[in-house]
Amino acid sequence: MVWCPEQLLQCVLAHIHYMPDHWRGNANKSETRDEWMSEGQTEASLYHQAENGKTELSLMHFTIKNPRWQPPQESSLFISHLKEKVQHDAQGGPSTQLLLSEAPLCTSLHSNEFLTRPKAFTVGVGKDATLSCTVVGNPTPIITWEKDKLKLPSGGRFKTVEDGDIYRLTIYDLTLEDSGQYMCRAKNNVGEAYAAVTLKVALPTEMSQRVPVFTVKPTSTRVALGGDVVFHCRILAHPKANFEWEKDGRYLGETNRIKIMSDSDSSTLKIQGVRNLDSGTYICRAQNPVGRSQAAAALVVDAQDACRLSADKSTSLLSHMQKRKEEMKKDISIYCTEENISFSKGNMTDSLSSLSLEHELRVSALASLPKGVFTRTCTVTEGKHAKLSCFVTGHPKPHIIWRKDGTNINEGRRHAIYEDQAENFILKILYCKQSDNGLYTCNATNMAGQTYSAVLVTVKEPKVPFKRKLHDVEVQEKTSATLMCEVPLIATQTNWFMEETRLEQNTKYRMDEDGTLRRLTIRNVNTNDDGVYICEMKEGSRTVAELTVLGNITKKLPRRTVVPVSDTVIFCVELEHPCPGAFWTRNGEKLKEDSRTSIACVLRQYMLTIKDCQADDSGEVAFVAGDCKTSTRFSVTAPRKHPPDPPVDAVVQNKTDSSITIQWSPPDSNRPVPIKGYIVEKRKVGASTWQRCNAGEILKTTEITISSFAEEASYQFRITATNDFGQSSYLEVPGTFYLEPTAEIRKGLMNSAAVSGEEFSISVELSAVCSGFWSLNGRLLRSGSEYLISRSKNIHTLLIRVVTMEMNGAEIKFVGGGSQSSCILSVKAPPIRFTNKSDHPEVVTCSVQETAQLSAEVSDYETQ
Repeated sequence: MVWCPEQLLQCVLAHIHYMPDHWRGNANKSETRDEWMSEGQTEASLYHQAENGKTELSLMHFTIKNPRWQPPQESSLFISHLKEKVQHDAQGGPSTQLLLSEAPLCTSLHSNEFLTRPKAFTVGVGKDATLSCTVVGNPTPIITWEKDKLKLPSGGRFKTVEDGDIYRLTIYDLTLEDSGQYMCRAKNNVGEAYAAVTLKVALPTEMSQRVPVFTVKPTSTRVALGGDVVFHCRILAHPKANFEWEKDGRYLGETNRIKIMSDSDSSTLKIQGVRNLDSGTYICRAQNPVGRSQAAAALVVDAQDACRLSADKSTSLLSHMQKRKEEMKKDISIYCTEENISFSKGNMTDSLSSLSLEHELRVSALASLPKGVFTRTCTVTEGKHAKLSCFVTGHPKPHIIWRKDGTNINEGRRHAIYEDQAENFILKILYCKQSDNGLYTCNATNMAGQTYSAVLVTVKEPKVPFKRKLHDVEVQEKTSATLMCEVPLIATQTNWFMEETRLEQNTKYRMDEDGTLRRLTIRNVNTNDDGVYICEMKEGSRTVAELTVLGNITKKLPRRTVVPVSDTVIFCVELEHPCPGAFWTRNGEKLKEDSRTSIACVLRQYMLTIKDCQADDSGEVAFVAGDCKTSTRFSVTAPRKHPPDPPVDAVVQNKTDSSITIQWSPPDSNRPVPIKGYIVEKRKVGASTWQRCNAGEILKTTEITISSFAEEASYQFRITATNDFGQSSYLEVPGTFYLEPTAEIRKGLMNSAAVSGEEFSISVELSAVCSGFWSLNGRLLRSGSEYLISRSKNIHTLLIRVVTMEMNGAEIKFVGGGSQSSCILSVKAPPIRFTNKSDHPEVVTCSVQETAQLSAEVSDYETQ
């Protein structure tokens, strides 16, 4: 590197307007350098200071205009001292207005400064482009935008926006003419600053491909439990990139709490009501055919502080639902089967009375609700199920109690209470009856306090109501039980069910029909007959009753028990009176204790424990105490077979106008999951349905060439792996691809003649609708002042507005749909004609022996 000390010192002089005489000619000496580097030596004498404050003004102006300039430490100290002095003088000066008007140094400190400048970029035709600058100034500067030194008005396709210190210019629906240099100019009474950028607008075929580059990356954040969080990112890429979000390496899809919004160059992930399980690393992945990029951010969920909870219970109520009452619909999910209500003339009166009763129930239930509790409603048809769900957070973990009309609900044959994998507390009401009408509350309590969430459940009559409904029955063991109801018509067909099992007439069950009466008799009832019974009409209407079998067994076995392989299961039965000869059986064989099976009895409670359960343990497990018996259908499930993970690294290997070749890699998975093959699907951009590309077969390879498209359009593609246990999630091929069908020439071009100076039109007809292009002597033609190119379905037309003699012998070629046609154009000179011929004959009069002159004007001066 070669440099000249004297020239460097002259550059310094240009900025500080100060150079002692003894510096001249001595720039290469260490004494001069040491004097420049020492503190305060760059300050001029009192005389020089009086010269309009040039030293301070120039140094400060250079510092402000070049914020990235890093002076030596000693000079930095001088500049900082100077700033402090100015601020001190400003505070102690006469008045702010006088200071700003008479102190140029102070004013220069507030002059315009571009903190961020617009960056050059290339955008495709038809897209939108936004240029932005961050400008600070005092007084607030006036911002104007210019293109090629011409001021741009705000309006139409050009929109200017001011957002604090950020100024934006957006250009909509870009055209090729929008290419050029754009300038953001900031001006106030102190000074002027500007920043320029070059914008290039290109056709899609002219844009250079670009791997996605993140210009805005998602930011790691910490959020309190129950709060909301937003991750946002923005990229530059061509072709258009597709976005995917992952959490801890797993694909992240939308749910009722998680929303993903993406467009061509940005993507936003929003999580509402953050839970503990949301903590982790989130990755935004952008991919196009050129490559892919990713950016990551961490989310930390802060749990509530136990010490703070105990210190201030009044402000630490644990319920997330109470914080988000307006979003209760998301926190209380009601899944129920509803049917349209249709009334006939015959039952209109009953329907009106039912609606009146329903209204009274709602009013009375709402009146009993604790003040301030937000309530939603759930309507379910009699005989169907209702599932109530709520989400509650707290530290320590809250204790949940479900209540109906103020009375605690315990698990039973028609009520299931549990917590699902998403930490929701669930109450499931099975085979709803009219007695299930009421107000249900989810009550959460811990050391910090308590809160409620409520839902009003209304059980409506079926579409075709029963004249008489079933009633609950209690009977002793070894007796008979009878259930009876009445249907609307004698011919009405009915079926009887014990829960989900359809009953058939046999020695155990007797089913009678007597006019409109329907009767079910259960003979010699035992504990296993205890349950819910349903009479269902062919139209789907149901009536429900419970049969309670009274006997020595007070706590029965569930109807079904399912555990995974290698797990431990415990069966428990309670008797009203101890029975010394009680025993357990499996598939009718009496069980004995061994290394995996243990049998215990404590007072009136009898337990059977089976460790390390295997598939051979499945079957009917029963407990027999004298004449009493209860049993359960016991199943040991094998390890779950998984569908494969999705394939990875999808790329476009080759593309033509009418075909595309896609390659991908097998799933990158640690699980030894077999893959049977792959399915590739396509859809037009904007369409909602996908179509299989490999119809009727499963691909064994990781490559496919797709052609024979029915119509020209922009297409998207996705790939899934499949095996005997299901399909993986889909891997979308990044980008959209314009493809068209292959076509043959139906009516080609033929050698033609044209007349110079006139229009000339020529057409070609294809066998399918697709695009194409025209060329003249190898030069691509575009619509404009010289040519007009049009298409009507499968007919393409070229119009030459003015034919010239230079086109004589030129080759006109059309290429489209994988086919081409060409012809030779012959240009003839225009016929000779009189150009000033009048519609009326002209009369020339002259005397005898005088000269008469007649004139005519022709189109070609060489005409004879």
